[in-house]
Amino acid sequence: MKEKILILALIFSISAFAQKKILFLGNSYTAVNNLPNLLYQMALADGETIIFDSYTPGGYTLQQHSNDVTALAKINSQAWDVVVLQEQSQLPSFPPFQVITDVLPFAKKLDSLIHVNNPCTQTVFYMTWGRKYGDQGNCANYPPLCTYAGMQERLRESYLLMADENHARVSPVGIAFQNSIAADTTLDLYVSDFSHPSVAGSYLAACTFYASIFKRNPVGNTFLSGLSGTTAAFLQNIAAHTVLDSLSTWKIGVYEPNADFSFTQNGLTASFTSENVYSSSHSWSFGSTLYNPDFTFPTAGDFSITHIACDACRCDSLTKTIHINSIGIEENVLDQFLKIYPNPSNEYVMIALLTNTISHSLKLNLISMDGKQLYNSVLPENSNLKIDLRKFKKGNYLMNFEDVSGRICTKKITLE
Repeated sequence: MKEKILILALIFSISAFAQKKILFLGNSYTAVNNLPNLLYQMALADGETIIFDSYTPGGYTLQQHSNDVTALAKINSQAWDVVVLQEQSQLPSFPPFQVITDVLPFAKKLDSLIHVNNPCTQTVFYMTWGRKYGDQGNCANYPPLCTYAGMQERLRESYLLMADENHARVSPVGIAFQNSIAADTTLDLYVSDFSHPSVAGSYLAACTFYASIFKRNPVGNTFLSGLSGTTAAFLQNIAAHTVLDSLSTWKIGVYEPNADFSFTQNGLTASFTSENVYSSSHSWSFGSTLYNPDFTFPTAGDFSITHIACDACRCDSLTKTIHINSIGIEENVLDQFLKIYPNPSNEYVMIALLTNTISHSLKLNLISMDGKQLYNSVLPENSNLKIDLRKFKKGNYLMNFEDVSGRICTKKITLE
C-alpha cells in the first residue's frame, strides 16, 4: 500500500506566473517587430499580464546604455522584476580580449545599477544570433566571424560569460535560431539584410523569452503573431526544447533558489540533500526547516515530498514522489520479543519486552498514518510501558521501536 505524507502548513505565495514588470534595454534587434509586445501578447494568451517598457535606440551598446540618462531613468523608474540587457549585435562575437574590455565592464555596471534600484530584480542577458552569412565586414580580421556558425559560437560564449560574471540568466535566442535553422532551412528567420529578424524570428525570440523568464512551456500558446498554426507550433517547440531541456546551461535557476533535492536511505531514515546553495530558508513537507534534514518514515512505501527553497527575494517549490525500500529489519530480534496489548484498544495499550536478550532500552515513537509524530518515549530494558490513548482519535497508528544499533521494528495498533 502506498503511504503519503501530507503537506504540513506549506502555504507560500509561489507563482511563476505572477504579474511581471519587465524592462528591455537594447537596440533594433529588440525593437524590430516589437519583441516586448510579442512577449506581452504571449503571456496574455496564457492568462498572465506583463507590464513592460523598453529603450532601444538603433545600434546601441551596453556602454552607451550605461551612460544614457534615459536608460538610467528607466532603470530607476520602478522596482522591475526583470531587466533584459541586449548588447550590440556584433560586439560579443569579437575576440575574447576585446569582449573583456568593450563588453564585460558595462554589463557589470548595468547589472549593478539594476540591483541598486531593486536588489530583487533579475537580470536576463539577451543572447542574439549570428548573421545569416557571418559578419563579412570583420571576417578578415577575425576568421570565426566569416561564417554564421563561427559568429554564433562566439556570441554564445560571451553571453554565458556575462551571465556567470553577474549571476544572471541568459535567454538563448541565438541558440533557438541555430536549432530552428538545423531543423528547417526553408523557414527564414531573417529579413533581407541577413541580420535583423523576420516576424518568424521575432516570434521565436518571444517564445524563447517566455520559456526563459517564466520557465513555462510555450507549446500550445494561442498567440500566433500572424504566423500559420504550423509555423508557430514549430517555433514554440524549438524554443521549448532549447530552453527547458537545458535550464542550467543558460544559468536559469543556477544563481537563484532551487528546490531540487536528492536523498539517501539508511533503514527507514532518509537523509535529504538540497541541490542548490543560493537559498537562505527551507521548508519540507515533513515539517523540517533544515537545509539537509533527516526524516524517519513510519513504514516502507511511496511518499510525496515537497521542498520549498527561498532567498530574500523569491522561492522555488518542487514535489517528488520517493520510494522508501523495505529495510529487511531483523524482526526475529525485536519483533518477536515485543508485545502490545490489548490491540485493538479503546483506552490504553501495554508494551512489554518479553526477554532480557535485548540488554538496552528502546526508543518508541507513535506516528499517525499520515506521518505525524504524536508521542515519543523510551521503553526501558526488561520492563513494561503503559500508554494512555484516550486523547487520540479513533483509527490506525504506527509504533516505531528503534534499538541502539539503529534496527527498527514497526507495529500497527488500532484505537476503537
